[in-house]
Amino acid sequence: MVNIIIFSVISLIIFIYTVVKLIKENNSNYLFALIPEFIGIIINFICIFFKIEPNAILLIIMYILSVFIPIIILILEKSEINLAELIGIVKVDYYKKKEQFDLAKKQLIKNVDKFPNNYLSHQKLAEWYEKNGELEKAEDEYLKVIELKPKKYENYYKLALIYNKDNKQDQAIELLKDVLKRKSDYLDASLCLGSILYETEMYKEAINVFQEALKYNPGEYKLYYYMGMTYTRINDFPNAKEYYKKAATINSTLNAAKLNLGQISLIFKDYDEAEKFFMECIENDDEEIQAEAYYYLSKIKLINDQNELAVQYANIALELEPSLIEKMEKDIYFASILGKLKTKENKYVKTSLSKEEKKLINYLDNTYDVVQTLTSNKGTKEKEMPENER
Repeated sequence: MVNIIIFSVISLIIFIYTVVKLIKENNSNYLFALIPEFIGIIINFICIFFKIEPNAILLIIMYILSVFIPIIILILEKSEINLAELIGIVKVDYYKKKEQFDLAKKQLIKNVDKFPNNYLSHQKLAEWYEKNGELEKAEDEYLKVIELKPKKYENYYKLALIYNKDNKQDQAIELLKDVLKRKSDYLDASLCLGSILYETEMYKEAINVFQEALKYNPGEYKLYYYMGMTYTRINDFPNAKEYYKKAATINSTLNAAKLNLGQISLIFKDYDEAEKFFMECIENDDEEIQAEAYYYLSKIKLINDQNELAVQYANIALELEPSLIEKMEKDIYFASILGKLKTKENKYVKTSLSKEEKKLINYLDNTYDVVQTLTSNKGTKEKEMPENER
């Protein structure tokens, strides 16, 4: 009978607590807890009245009904999760699984109307609108979620991403700055803010954000890589190289950084170092990075009058990325070998490079061309000048 006494005490305490909460808050959630509690207590009462010693299975059932289920419901309530709302969310997931998307959306809207002050349905509806490209509606729902859960910073970050996608960069920047004032070590917010500043060509501000983030996340390779990208755009190549190297040291598979390092070395005519970086780039699965690396290796071989090897590298580049022929046709170095190149139809190229990373590759290409032109012009002028004026 010891088991029955222990159970009676625990279940009675939970039952009284639940009744008090129900009367005090008039919340229907507590009814979901009271019903199984009451059933468990009735079973317990029958055992006492008929002097039945419950076996292990019956005891487990009694504890599940009168202890575990009520405690779970009380925890959900403490977390501001309404059980009825949770059932609605389960219905939404069921409809999605069955690809009944209209019903899923209707259920979400029904949940929001029924529980306007519960964040869970608003958050799910915000995610739904975002996924389906209804950005304005997604923004409204995330604003409501933030109002209900002001300390859940992940939602500020998600809203900033939507603002940026919706070409509202100023709002995204202000929102992320506000988040970082409250939570300065929030890495995702720092990366997002720095990236938006970079994309809007506010390079010095982006550098400040990344540098501040490095104080809290000194081992995060993305921060070093983005710093390298940003310094590249302001033509501070020594700093760019330093940060690219740190990023590649932390993440040895970061071939985009190695490609940029190779391009910078090429600009400074350090062909041996450039070749080393490009050779490292070809040992990965990203076809676009591989193709670019072979293109630059071919260029280095042409500069060094190794035309036969240059042709081999150029053809491998074109095998991976046929559209590189346009780049080669515009490059004076390739003029002597164009007739030996095997052109193919364009194809889908497997790559993980972002739009901004591709822009940066082109930017470094253009920088190389400008430097070459300036160097050539300077050499021509020096030849034309009288010897006593040089």
